[in-house]
Amino acid sequence: MNSNITKEMNFRFPPIALIKTDTKPDDAVSPKPGKGGCVMAFVARTIAKRETTCFGRENITCGGISSGFGWGTGFKDEEALDFQATFLSCGVESAPDREEYEKKLEYFKKNTRKMFKEGERIFTDFKTAKENIKSRPIYDSEDYVVFKGMENLEEEETPESVIFTVNAVELTALIQINSSFRTRDSYVLTPQASACQAIGNFTFQQAESDDPKPILGPVDFAGKYKMKHFIPSEYLTLSMPWKLFLKLEEISEKSVLQTELWKKYKN
Repeated sequence: MNSNITKEMNFRFPPIALIKTDTKPDDAVSPKPGKGGCVMAFVARTIAKRETTCFGRENITCGGISSGFGWGTGFKDEEALDFQATFLSCGVESAPDREEYEKKLEYFKKNTRKMFKEGERIFTDFKTAKENIKSRPIYDSEDYVVFKGMENLEEEETPESVIFTVNAVELTALIQINSSFRTRDSYVLTPQASACQAIGNFTFQQAESDDPKPILGPVDFAGKYKMKHFIPSEYLTLSMPWKLFLKLEEISEKSVLQTELWKKYKN
């Protein structure tokens, strides 16, 4: 697809598309079944190396990713939810049953065990974490989520969303274009969510809105760390529903991108 925003801004990392499908592409790179881990290293490969990557229900082991990519809540029971709420807050310090939590960690590898003991600390305490987890937007639809460069989109493909990977100047320009037609309310959202959820279910939720907003991320250092081999740490993602991307494409043709001031930054 030819994108005016991409042409005008000349990104180091051009935008990528997220596609929901029930068919796994033959040429896509995927985690091995049962070896899911964090998906953001794979997404970063699409961003930086333009490789098509694909994730399915069968190769996801993280409940957060399951909800992020639209495969239910990701929890088989309340105990599993409590475990993640403990991890996303202060680990052992937040555990409702410290002894039971530490017992589960005995089966983890040393480095992973240390991370789970101290917690990811996205939320201040167990109760806050659990309330936030339970309020995530939940979907349960197609079996696969595919990421590919916008330039590799097939004519018959309609993405669910578009993900920009931007530095501070590029983000400033996109925010200005996104804000240029609005008159009130928040223009960019930053939910306290994992990187995969920011580009996944929180963006899916905006697609249902009559006035969709882009989602800025990642705000979790775990996801950011998984991307750093491919993407410098100063870069952020800005994810938006397909219909918002098309609107910004149209607006961009008569925007700050045609000004002399922008050219000074571009060059």
